[in-house]
Amino acid sequence: MSREKVNIFDETCQEYDEWYESHQAIYQSQIKALKKIVPSGRGLEIGVGTGRSASPLSVQFGLDPSFNMLKLAKQRNIKVVQGFGEDLPFKNETFNFVIIVYTIELVDDPLHCLKEAVRTLKKRGALILGMLDRKSSWGKYYEQKQAHSKYYKFFHFFSPEEILQILKDISLEFKEAVQTLVHPPPDIKDIEEPRQGYGQGGFIILKAIKI
Repeated sequence: MSREKVNIFDETCQEYDEWYESHQAIYQSQIKALKKIVPSGRGLEIGVGTGRSASPLSVQFGLDPSFNMLKLAKQRNIKVVQGFGEDLPFKNETFNFVIIVYTIELVDDPLHCLKEAVRTLKKRGALILGMLDRKSSWGKYYEQKQAHSKYYKFFHFFSPEEILQILKDISLEFKEAVQTLVHPPPDIKDIEEPRQGYGQGGFIILKAIKI
């Protein structure tokens, strides 16, 4: 991730964190979906940000390049490490699961980041990717905002099929998908119940196993 990207998140970490308070239905819908698929055990979130996903999911470790983001994540009782997803400072086969939520869109080398995540997974460990589906109404909405957004201008959005092909290429066994944000953007009023599969929701979670 470039220094320009890191600086933006360093400078706006409080604003970023407060977004979750003002968009509770979106946030809680995503957490509810993640809870259906995230296992127990020793876990890491790559791109932990301020800990808004890791904390409610009881993910013990969080990595992020933004020092200011990590200060907030640490306040949520996450063991934080400053670093980049493409060069994880962890030994092989350290974690039972690794989650990556709204981060694969930001890394400079998604394939290498995913390979690094797999390296740190124990055998039969789970890699869990939470992402905005580029082909959904939410994906199209945020793509339209890219030119004028200090955050989304850095994002490269993917479709589930594109990510599934990458997972196959690095010898991961796809297990299941869960989706939410079926109602259209820009916001929702009620917390949604997660659904299996993908193709209807804006937020997609893919789970694959290291074989």
